[in-house]
Amino acid sequence: MTTTTTRTTAPAQIAAQPVEHVNGLPVYASGKVPEGLMTVRQLEAAGRRRTPGQKPRAYLRYRTRYGGRSVELYHVDDTRAVRPLSPRQEAQKLARRMCILCASVADSPLSERSRRRSPWLPVSGRICNPCADVAAERWQRTCGRCGTEFKHQDSVSYRECVACREVRRLGEEVARRLVRRHCPDCAVQTATREEIKAADTADDSRQALGFPRTCEPCKAKRKRQVEEARRAGERERWDELGPVRQWARQVMSAPHEYAILDTETTGLEWDAKIVEISVTDGAGNVLLDTLVNPGVSIPEEAAYIHGITDDDVRDARRFGAILPQLSKALAGRRVIIYNREYDTGVLAYELNRHFQEHEPALSGLEPSRWERHPAAAAWMDAQQWDRCAMLAYAVHVGEWSEYWGGWSWQRLGGGHRALGDCRTVVERIREMAQQPDPF
Repeated sequence: MTTTTTRTTAPAQIAAQPVEHVNGLPVYASGKVPEGLMTVRQLEAAGRRRTPGQKPRAYLRYRTRYGGRSVELYHVDDTRAVRPLSPRQEAQKLARRMCILCASVADSPLSERSRRRSPWLPVSGRICNPCADVAAERWQRTCGRCGTEFKHQDSVSYRECVACREVRRLGEEVARRLVRRHCPDCAVQTATREEIKAADTADDSRQALGFPRTCEPCKAKRKRQVEEARRAGERERWDELGPVRQWARQVMSAPHEYAILDTETTGLEWDAKIVEISVTDGAGNVLLDTLVNPGVSIPEEAAYIHGITDDDVRDARRFGAILPQLSKALAGRRVIIYNREYDTGVLAYELNRHFQEHEPALSGLEPSRWERHPAAAAWMDAQQWDRCAMLAYAVHVGEWSEYWGGWSWQRLGGGHRALGDCRTVVERIREMAQQPDPF
């Protein structure tokens, strides 16, 4: 019997083929890199390091969810072995991986934790996640005031146990009572317990708001501080304030040489009509005070402000009829208006209407905003318009507006009737004149 033996030959291993070439270097797909080629991380894991000036032999291309990426491949024969760590370096490497609380060693360096950012940690340093979680859970059930550690987190609310919360409440109540009985500036007692109790139990709840009381010496001190601050502010703006004070004193010294004028109108538009006009001298004596029939219906919103209705002006004279009296009242006097820009605009419009009706010289029956009848212009030029009282009073008060970049305009507060506003302007000028200089 003859036996035939068949020898099987293993196929030769096929070398990895690059998918393309870039800059003369082959590019291999993931999992098809020849032996001896490694990435930087693979070299570090193998204890190898690139030599100075070593260039890559090829590239590795792989795909991620964001697209294709390429990394450099280096040949192991071109690298050198990494020098082993010294005992000191090994200790430092171990310290970076060791938790200072449980002494366990992690696979990678632990991050530094700070008690300022994580107040539940007992110390700052490298702490593993399990120890940090345990410390946080213990911190949540520990009272932050007395340090008592409870079994359940429900026993602590906002880092405060029931006993400490009651102690704090009682302490705050005692402090509140002491504060109400003493001067807030110098802590001198200014009220008794009986006075505070009587105020708290009174029918008028506003009496309880009268505590704490400031003692008389502290009131006087505050008053002096406010006055000194005011005078210091006036000294800083004296270049503007000085002429205003001088002007106000001139008006008060010769009130018969000045006229205070004010109007009430049908609105705030450029073509608003006058419904009331008043003129006084610098002392508040009436020179003219009359209603004016505007020839149109007064809007409800305007009547709500000044209280003048259509019924009030039905039998009143038109502006042209009172113009001679107005001219006589202003003749030879310097005219002061609180809001000069607005009131002079209203007067100019009424003058245009009047002269255009009797001596047409402008296009159209109603004058436009920028047109000026020659007779109206002549009348306006003949008047001696003085300083705007509103701007002067704004300098006197000294409230700066960052939005407008100037002194804030102050409300007149005259009641929105022409005569009342004129007399209030006199009071404002007298206030500016009587204020002592800050020097």
